[in-house]
Amino acid sequence: MAEIPQSRVIPIRRKLAYASFTLCAFMLAAELTTRVLVEDLSGESRFRQINEIVLFLGTNHSDLMFEYDPERFWKLRPGVHIDDPENAVWQGLVSNSLGYRSPEFDLLKPPGTIRIVCFGDSSTFGIGAEMEDSWPALLEDQLNDRGEQRFQVINAGVPGYTSHQGFLHMRQEVDRLQPDIVFASYANNDFWRWGDRTDEQHARRFDSPSLHSRLMHSRLLQVVDQFARPKVELTASAWAQSTTFNYVSPNDSWVPRVPLEQFETNIGGMCDLCESRSIPMALVLWPDQPQAAGQWSPRIEYQNSLKKVATKRGVEQADVVSIFQRNRELAVQSYVPNDIVHVDRNGNRLAALAASQAAGKCVEALQRKSEQAQSTILAELD
Repeated sequence: MAEIPQSRVIPIRRKLAYASFTLCAFMLAAELTTRVLVEDLSGESRFRQINEIVLFLGTNHSDLMFEYDPERFWKLRPGVHIDDPENAVWQGLVSNSLGYRSPEFDLLKPPGTIRIVCFGDSSTFGIGAEMEDSWPALLEDQLNDRGEQRFQVINAGVPGYTSHQGFLHMRQEVDRLQPDIVFASYANNDFWRWGDRTDEQHARRFDSPSLHSRLMHSRLLQVVDQFARPKVELTASAWAQSTTFNYVSPNDSWVPRVPLEQFETNIGGMCDLCESRSIPMALVLWPDQPQAAGQWSPRIEYQNSLKKVATKRGVEQADVVSIFQRNRELAVQSYVPNDIVHVDRNGNRLAALAASQAAGKCVEALQRKSEQAQSTILAELD
């Protein structure tokens, strides 16, 4: 009788090794497949969100105007011009070759020119108006019409920006642009609620050294996380619609993009940045249409924070709120149709008047600094 061969006994360690190898091979294949089929979700969620909002509003898709930025979420795409008379939001020159809504300029400042850089959001950018009708452009006209000195005003406003993005923008660009005076206009988007995370939480989610954050560099785990995490809305269009309406009537179950305390910190950081470079600064108080008409606005508490920081830090204020309320009938009628934030040329002209008053005080500060420097030099020579 033939002997029945005995089955080979595989040691448990080898079984575990085979199982581990198979699992690793499967995970690697799944990760590679996911990287091919799915875009990186680690840093572009805010960029996709602004795309959805702009698309919902019925304007040209924001890919025409914006491009992804790993720190600021998005920025203006250089060299964009829109010729569409039916487009009430994006008009004319969107950005020059350097990515600013200004005529072409050299980074090297012209001799004898005072350069003002206006950092801000869509109210500074001038949504609903041509580039030459934005308040930074009109500010340049008003200052140069005085004929005393030569001014160059650069519009560094980017639609949708909060103070979180604005602070990063200023840190990236202030040394490159070498301004003599800086304006900063934020608060229009800081209180806006886009879901369950603030801008800072979005930015830090993958910069944190936690194990979860390190694991989330895996494209596969990003997809799993997206499915496992509770959704604010089921579809992109529904999310964009809810978020847009959220701007007028805030949903308390969602969080502000920049909470009030962080807003003050961001504005204070901008002040520190300018102070460290001896650059006079002005903070812009921008009203929405209800506030211009003397009604309540969710911006008011953020504007109060701006005033608080300005008073504490000794920086100027361009009070567009007060000048709009003093010219209430003109100001209220100057808002773009179906829009409570953005204004036409008349509204921007009023804003430029408020800015020119603050600019005048900043120029005086520059003159005092220059006189003090000359006195110091003379004293050293003696």
